[in-house]
Amino acid sequence: MAYQYELAIGNEAVSEAEWQQLITAKTPLVKFRGQWMELDQDKMRQMLEFWKAQQQENPELGLLDFLKLTAGAEEESLEIQVDRQDALSDMLTKLSDKTQLQPVSDPKHLQGKLREYQKRGVSWLQYLEEIGLNGCLADDMGLGKTVQVIARLLQERELAQKNRNQPFPPTLLIAPTSVVGNWYHEIQKFAPRLKAAVHHGSQRTKDSKAFKQACREHDLIITSFALARKDISLFSDIKWHRIVLDEAQNIKNPKADLTKSILKLSAPHRLALTGTPIENRLLDLWSIFNFLNPGYLGNQTQFRRSFELPIQKTTIDGNQKPSKNW
Repeated sequence: MAYQYELAIGNEAVSEAEWQQLITAKTPLVKFRGQWMELDQDKMRQMLEFWKAQQQENPELGLLDFLKLTAGAEEESLEIQVDRQDALSDMLTKLSDKTQLQPVSDPKHLQGKLREYQKRGVSWLQYLEEIGLNGCLADDMGLGKTVQVIARLLQERELAQKNRNQPFPPTLLIAPTSVVGNWYHEIQKFAPRLKAAVHHGSQRTKDSKAFKQACREHDLIITSFALARKDISLFSDIKWHRIVLDEAQNIKNPKADLTKSILKLSAPHRLALTGTPIENRLLDLWSIFNFLNPGYLGNQTQFRRSFELPIQKTTIDGNQKPSKNW
């Protein structure tokens, strides 16, 4: 997106020369264009420096940078006025409209009842995916992250049928080996209409053509973290609809081969499930978000400077205990 900054007081655009005159005024109480006003000259000086710096840089923003700018606009004394396309306008409207997060109804073919907080969770997942963002569902253990994911899979298929949309590719779910079987049984229990297949064990499909055929015939492929790395050539050859990581703290190390393998997978939607998004260091959180929304928290150096070091300093100087779960 192309952009440019303008200086303004109220609704009145102000030139750089006028702004400079107001900064150098001997009193903060000034008469400007027929009106008396009190100005914070130190703040105005900071804003002028910011404006000059931005004029010298390439005036383009990526979408995530733009979203962060709009989110912090009030704190930075900025008013964002945008001439935008319908898709971006719709995204920004939804981001600022809390009514978009009303709890959903139970999917028609869900064999069970969602609790109220689970309905809000499914609504949140739908909301994020519809505007092109990806979320980390960090409910504590035992609060039903599994059933929320199953409900979302049913919900999107029911909506697609209702709107007569084209079928979409399967979701790939990657989980610890110990719960792969549990995921399959939970799907049979809560959503027997979903066609799920387990890719695991020595008898698993290793032929690319056969694996692609299996993907075409199923809504969900379930595998383990170990095989996500070992069989990456099979998985990376598929354009998935969604990648789901259960116990997503398994990719907390951005330099690990497992993390690098998973980042090679292609899908428009990604979802992380974890009750402990931070196990050891704040960098654990960065690694998960780098999978979900690459660039949203900056690179590792930027994240360390902007978040990790200030939080650690506050924790140590303020004698606060760090939270392991955000």
